Amino acid sequence: MTSIKRQSDVRMSTGDQLALIAKQPGNDRCADCTAPDPDWASANLGVLICIHCCGVHRKIGTHISQVKSIKLDDKSWTEPMIETLMGMGNTMSNEKYCHHVPTAYMRPRAGEDTEPVLREQWIRAKYERKEFVAEASKDLAYLAGKKKGILFKKGKGNKDWKARWFVLDVSSRNLSYYKSTSSDQPLGTLPLVHMNACLASAFTQHPHSMQLSVPDTPKTSGRTRNIFVYSEKGQDIVEWLVAIRHARQEFLMLSAGDLMTSDFIKVGYLHKTGPNPSHGWKKRWFVLDGRKLRYYDHPLDPFEIHEISIGHESEGFEIIDGLTDSRRRAPQYGLTLKTPSRNFYLNATSIPDFDSWMEALKRVVTTEDERVFS
Repeated sequence: MTSIKRQSDVRMSTGDQLALIAKQPGNDRCADCTAPDPDWASANLGVLICIHCCGVHRKIGTHISQVKSIKLDDKSWTEPMIETLMGMGNTMSNEKYCHHVPTAYMRPRAGEDTEPVLREQWIRAKYERKEFVAEASKDLAYLAGKKKGILFKKGKGNKDWKARWFVLDVSSRNLSYYKSTSSDQPLGTLPLVHMNACLASAFTQHPHSMQLSVPDTPKTSGRTRNIFVYSEKGQDIVEWLVAIRHARQEFLMLSAGDLMTSDFIKVGYLHKTGPNPSHGWKKRWFVLDGRKLRYYDHPLDPFEIHEISIGHESEGFEIIDGLTDSRRRAPQYGLTLKTPSRNFYLNATSIPDFDSWMEALKRVVTTEDERVFS
């Protein structure tokens, strides 16, 4: 930073100083989600942040973070503020506030597709609760291997959400839920060994919600069972997610590069038709979960209608733009998923949706390393 100081001595304008700070190594990406070219900053924390993370910094209050634009607010920047930004910067800040982030903790991704609750709780954990600084990181309760608390669970055959007492215990390798805190026997026990957990506000309409998926149990006849839960507090649902990931990491002895849980690659509605050309098109909810493509009647259904296993292109799998069966009326945004056993004919709802599904499915059939699906 000495070059900036030297140039500031010859009375560089505030705007020029801020532009030069933004070009320093580490400052070219958001301190919180790594989005490129951040043009906002926390003047008191001394970090540059993107517009999406900026909203969270504003939300948590000026007593924690004082947000300013480095392009629009140059007249409101004081000399002490600029000196703070010069003296700290993203690299040094993350060395302090991310000194020891548990490998089970999910960080927000660059862009706006990150779950809002994850972005907010990540930023609050860093700067408000200071969970990852050296002296605090050893005492995180969600890394204890056990967690108990109330979550609201959606019923199987109805729209009701009921409060249930959930108990996570890494020693039993299960997540169990009870009718109440005084119940002796669980209403259900979910094995952690094959469980996937991901935040799910996009389709549950609850901002602090999570989907638990448990495949291949005798009760479900080989299908994947989905359980939807939510908490009244954002911090709580993120800590449940991290606790589940940490528990799986512990007893499966997973390394940082292994999948503890994974977000779905893509979810959304597609229209699907059957193998017979006379079959009509039906709207279905699709979930691309690694190499599994499942479809449902509705997003919150407990079980899929069908699951398609997608292999590598070397095994005969292919994603084709358009429909390969000339006997079918070509839909506007059609695509074909070709498998060794049959072809699946799908239709997206728009051009951006079509492009997104094509990209996601092609990524699966052309990828050999399963870890890229995290």
